[in-house]
Amino acid sequence: MNGKEQKRPPKVEEWRGVGSLGTIGLEIVLSIAFGFFGGRWLDGKFGTEPYLAVLGFFFGCGAAVKAFLRASREMKAQAEREEREQGNPLPRYDTPDERKKDEPPITKADDEDEGRGGA
Repeated sequence: MNGKEQKRPPKVEEWRGVGSLGTIGLEIVLSIAFGFFGGRWLDGKFGTEPYLAVLGFFFGCGAAVKAFLRASREMKAQAEREEREQGNPLPRYDTPDERKKDEPPITKADDEDEGRGGA
């Protein structure tokens, strides 16, 4: 690659973000299910019927929260990186006064059109 970083096409970057978002749902479901069913399996081995399943469920929920927080940090870092690379457009208006400056003045013809029910 001659020492240069190869840029991906824009569509690839968009789908990469969607893929990250889509996998988080699967990761949450699998974490909770693995914790619960792992606890049920251990309950069958040790004869501690509901306790390890409930404990596994809560550990699974904790793992799901951790996965969600990790994914949200990664998405935030990616958004910040994209803003640094591509820039972030300034807002069109900063204050309500600036909005009024950009609006065209109302003319007498505009008032007459509104009075007659025109455009």
